[in-house]
Amino acid sequence: MTHEELVREMSAARKRREEATARAIRDARVLAVRAAVPPGASQTEIEERARSFYPRLSQELISEVATIVVEQQGGLRVAAGDLDVDVDLDDEIPAEL
Repeated sequence: MTHEELVREMSAARKRREEATARAIRDARVLAVRAAVPPGASQTEIEERARSFYPRLSQELISEVATIVVEQQGGLRVAAGDLDVDVDLDDEIPAEL
């Protein structure tokens, strides 16, 4: 491995580590905010809670956290909504069940 290849590899490894660190920090923020807001909270409520937790965080990052939390909550509602089951209460239950 030449010196130039080593430098490129070290630079790429540093970049991957920075991205992984940023992702871990963002995920921790999302988890903290999601745990602190009630299910079905509005985007505004979530942003306010995120701002109270992280007052020095930029508005762009606050919005990113709030958007992720809203999407996760929406995914839970959609998953529950996917359980569309038709039940006829007049049907008899088979004896073998």
